[in-house]
Amino acid sequence: MPAPSDASELDRNDIQGMAMRPYRFPFARYHLLDVSDPARARRWFSDVAGRCTTVAGLDASPSPGFNVALSWQGLSAIGTPQPSLASFPQEFQQGMAARADRLGDVGDSAPARWDPPFDKRVHALVVISAMTSADRDAASAALLSDISGNGLSTLAAIDAQLLPGPDGQPVAIEHFGYRDGITQPAIEGSGDPLLPGAGVPDADGWRALKAGEFVLGQPDETGAVPDLPSPASLSRNGSFVVLRKLHQHVFAFRDFLRRSASDETDAALLAAKMMGRWQSGAPLALAAARDDPALAADSGRNNDFTYLDDLRGTNCPIGAHVRRLNPRSGLSGPNGASVHRHRLLRQGLPYGSRLPADAAADDGAARGAIMLLVNADIARQFEFVQKVWVNDGDFAGLGNDKDPMIGGNDGSGSFTIPRAGAPRRRLQGLPAFVSTRGGEYFFLPGIAALRSFAESLANTAS
Repeated sequence: MPAPSDASELDRNDIQGMAMRPYRFPFARYHLLDVSDPARARRWFSDVAGRCTTVAGLDASPSPGFNVALSWQGLSAIGTPQPSLASFPQEFQQGMAARADRLGDVGDSAPARWDPPFDKRVHALVVISAMTSADRDAASAALLSDISGNGLSTLAAIDAQLLPGPDGQPVAIEHFGYRDGITQPAIEGSGDPLLPGAGVPDADGWRALKAGEFVLGQPDETGAVPDLPSPASLSRNGSFVVLRKLHQHVFAFRDFLRRSASDETDAALLAAKMMGRWQSGAPLALAAARDDPALAADSGRNNDFTYLDDLRGTNCPIGAHVRRLNPRSGLSGPNGASVHRHRLLRQGLPYGSRLPADAAADDGAARGAIMLLVNADIARQFEFVQKVWVNDGDFAGLGNDKDPMIGGNDGSGSFTIPRAGAPRRRLQGLPAFVSTRGGEYFFLPGIAALRSFAESLANTAS
């Protein structure tokens, strides 16, 4: 397939919005669906194609947003021909639960402990995103009324929304108390402004990543257009979405800091070293000694660094959470040269209520994050990040150290904090601060592909 000559040839009206742009809706509901009647379901998917929020549509600030994706089992359930099903990547065909060992989803995170409906098949995902809870509720009610009698049923619906700040207004923080969503990949042709630090460092500062890292049928960072699942009319302008339901053990995190630190100031520093940013979002790479809320609030500065001046990790530890998920220019050799081939576009929101700051014990409530991770190659992007960067320290000379925040720690983990002019500090006995409670791999079709479901798939199946 000839490669488009540049990003201007992207059809932003044919690509679902969450494939290329980070969503900034404060409210969402994730509807997980089952297919019972293939013909009716195909017709429904075709009919709702025009309602899907596209990349171009995001410029109009739509509310609510509406996006649709199907698992491999879902594509099978609507009657996708076997040759087409077999052309999809193996990891997508197998699904997340079957890849648990590779992903580190063992022990408390094992599929046997996942919440319904992730303990069985999930055919489709419909994401309702909105600026208000009322808009979300109204759009969700309309969806449930719409799918009734159309060969689909609801397995579950998960509410998620930004957490309230001190004034009660929603703010972009996660349950551990840290500002979230700062580091997102800039994607060529998305229409979003290129902020410093969001793309790939080059001679001119920063450039956006090629669209093919996130959208099928577009040139990737190698300049090539990878082979598409067949038929191309189904897969072109699609993406893969990794859904992860992650429970956060907030009290365990706070308790670990209290036991490991000498005082509150030391606890704040230890937490920042583990995260790689202060609670405000100020990066240790630029504010190693103390928090800097003004820096954190400046989008032109808060992500503008590469780690080239901190290769030993004395400012930001090499094993810190944010540095593991995006090592930037802080790795040498082949590992460093391929960093930009493993980027993920993160969507999603927190679920559950905040644990009070003065809580004396874990209240047992369900709280965490619904993560939607967008990529064009699940194995090279999401699974690599999860297996190597999150759960294996050898890629950066860290031995058995895992990600201190989301790694598969079991009480025997450790975290190393290099220090200039002093012996390194080593935290021992890290428990798991995050446990997987469900997930699946989904395919996010282009708009034209969705429209074709009622006709082309039916004709091919017959």
